[in-house]
Amino acid sequence: MTLEAIIEDIHGLEQELARLEARYGLLSPDFYHLYRAGELEQTRDFIAWVGYYEAKLAREAEYREVMYDRLRELRRQEGLGSLRLSPAA
Repeated sequence: MTLEAIIEDIHGLEQELARLEARYGLLSPDFYHLYRAGELEQTRDFIAWVGYYEAKLAREAEYREVMYDRLRELRRQEGLGSLRLSPAA
């Protein structure tokens, strides 16, 4: 998966999470903690919320892995000079 696709996925997941956060008045990390601790019921919304949140965490981990590889390659190419980031095509 490309870096651009990962970022697009993260933004899409963030939109779904924001919708649920606004609906229930709770940020996702706090919701997730309460849900995992068994303090919340298992509604359809909450099961979806867990899925979106876990998918976002997985995509963010994937992003970091791909980004760090990209930065290592840029550093190798540039040596001690400044890194040059180019817009995605």
